[in-house]
Amino acid sequence: MKRLAIILLTIVATLTASADNLGFSKYRPVVIALDLDYAPLEYVDQEGLPKGLDVELTQTLMQRLDVPYTYRPNTWEAITGDVLNGRVDLAMMVYSPYRQSITNYSRAVFKLYYQVVFRNDRKDADEFNMRQIKGKKIAYMSSRPITDTLTKAGAVLNVVRDLPKALQDLSAGEYDAVICFRYQAKYHIHKLHLTNLSTEDLTLTPREYCYVSNNRKLIDAIDRELIKMDKEGVIDDIYGDYISQLDSFHLPQWVWWLIGSVICFALLLLIYMQHRHNKRLHLEMRRAQKSEQLKTVFLANVSHALRTPLNAIIGFSDMLRVDDKDEIPVEDRKQMLAQINTNGHQLLYFINELLELSNIEGGGLQFTRVTTDLREVMENYKEEVESKLQEGVVLNIESPHQKCIAEIDTGMLRHVMMHLLTNAIRHTLQGSITIQYKQQDYGLYFAVIDTGEGIPEDLKNNIFALLNDKNTFVQQEAPGLGLSICKSIIDAVHGHIGMTTEQGKGSTFWFWAPCKILSIQ
Repeated sequence: MKRLAIILLTIVATLTASADNLGFSKYRPVVIALDLDYAPLEYVDQEGLPKGLDVELTQTLMQRLDVPYTYRPNTWEAITGDVLNGRVDLAMMVYSPYRQSITNYSRAVFKLYYQVVFRNDRKDADEFNMRQIKGKKIAYMSSRPITDTLTKAGAVLNVVRDLPKALQDLSAGEYDAVICFRYQAKYHIHKLHLTNLSTEDLTLTPREYCYVSNNRKLIDAIDRELIKMDKEGVIDDIYGDYISQLDSFHLPQWVWWLIGSVICFALLLLIYMQHRHNKRLHLEMRRAQKSEQLKTVFLANVSHALRTPLNAIIGFSDMLRVDDKDEIPVEDRKQMLAQINTNGHQLLYFINELLELSNIEGGGLQFTRVTTDLREVMENYKEEVESKLQEGVVLNIESPHQKCIAEIDTGMLRHVMMHLLTNAIRHTLQGSITIQYKQQDYGLYFAVIDTGEGIPEDLKNNIFALLNDKNTFVQQEAPGLGLSICKSIIDAVHGHIGMTTEQGKGSTFWFWAPCKILSIQ
């Protein structure tokens, strides 16, 4: 009997735990305050029945707690006093740190975010925010945080009790803006068809929407059940689209525009950098391929240029070496020795040119600008090469300047000018050679003009890069590597070089080099 009594007591206690432990019964239900007009959360319809998302949540909550309840509809101002004075047991309202010492709040059901509502026909509609409300007439429902914020911003405060009417007045031009919660703005603008109103999220601290009661035990029970309902997704099911919108943080429109602009700029920059990288990679691949081709051609041409004089040297040497009985006439012997000597010098000259070109391409030459009298330098060049001129050939200096003082690299100038003069002397058997120089753009223009034999047609197109053309070999009639050396030097100082020629009538080799002109007459 004792064990049976214990079992019965346990069953009775379980069945009555929720209501009895909280102190409520069907004779003393939980009295829940209901705002008459707080749509879409809670309101009373035309038939006098409680409606709204809060009502649905509260009904589910009370059923899960197995607590009887009843609603007491009233205005919002009256509900606040009823809750604080204990005339009702439960209500839903925004958490207030100013009231936490005199009542009890549950955990947040969800968070409420503020919006500013304004007419979209305003001149500043695209940028209306809290930084532009000084002197503006702003309407809002009573809220201490909003009052403090608007006061600091210098706005003209208008506390209203009827939010739908305030939004209609805003649409008619009565206010500059209305501040309210996001869900309120969305609901009333849609319901009242206020198409000339727009909204902008505010970066104000969101408010927590909670249950409130003077009964601590009731709030604790609600907290425990809300945690279960949240995990089960019950709250999301009830509030639907509203809860998903309210729980997600929305930045003001201008912030989204800024973020979007930054993202677009970053994407464009990334695309541009990728394009530049691909272009540079493609260019480097082309350079590598060209370099490989040039190396092959260079080696082929150099081997040809070296083999020609070496064959002559070895061939004549072998003939002289095996002539034990002096069968070769003395005159032929002298010609063979002369050919050996000539080809030996040609081979030495070519090797020296290769070394010089390698030195230039490898950055071995150092160029330094010094103050130079161009007339004096040209006269020195003339005196130096006049002894090498063919009989009857005249060397002239022409310039529109009586005197030209410039800062120019004399090493560069001598290398190029002496190569061009040597080349002109070698190919000019009669007539004249003329040295020209003048100021041009931000540098000096030089030219060596001869009346020699001109350049063969097969060499003309690639005269400055003989070793880079697979169809052109360095032969006796070709100008060797001198012009390739000239081009390398001019490229190194960021200048330009070129040539005009007509076979049988002469050639003009010119170059331009950047320099600083100090004095010119």
